[in-house]
Parts: sequence; structure tokens; C-alpha cells
Amino acid sequence: MSAASSTTEQGWDQATFNCGRCGAKRTATTEADYLQAVGAHRDAHAVWDRLNPIERDGLASILRVLLADVGLGREFLALMDSQPQPTARPNPTTPEGATP
Repeated sequence: MSAASSTTEQGWDQATFNCGRCGAKRTATTEADYLQAVGAHRDAHAVWDRLNPIERDGLASILRVLLADVGLGREFLALMDSQPQPTARPNPTTPEGATP
């Protein structure tokens, strides 16, 4: 008799998450994978909700390019990390000497 798998020992075969907002379905074979999938999906909705339609289209376009090529995504992040941080510029509408 063979030993039971870790998922069987935990009582998991598989679980499916059905999103009530968009209808997406995510299936996982462990509790940890299920919780990660549900959390990531919930976070994606939170980001989506904060964006206006123009921002959504722009972000989707950028992600399609970057996620299509893992090497490009990695290089893009490295490029971003190597860029100097912008210095704060004074606000032209704040009177000189005033603290914003």
C-alpha cells in the first residue's frame, strides 16, 4: 500500500473558487494554493476598481507586452530600479516660503 499524498492527508482533492463579480473560476489542489488564488483575484479586482477606463486600457496594454516575454519584464524592472529617483520640484502654486 502506498503512502497517501499530502493533499489527501489534508483532506483536499481540489477546490474551485467562483467569482460572483466576473464569473472567473480558479481551481486549486491545496488549501494554500486556493487561498493564494482567491487573494490574488480579490487584489486584482481592488486594483481594477481604482482605475478609470483610460488607465485600465493603458495598464492592460503594458501588462500584455511585459507578461508575454518574461525576459523583457525582468529587464524592464531592472531598468526601473536603476533609474535615479526624481527630485521633488517646488509647487508653482505655493507661495515662496510657504510650507505645503
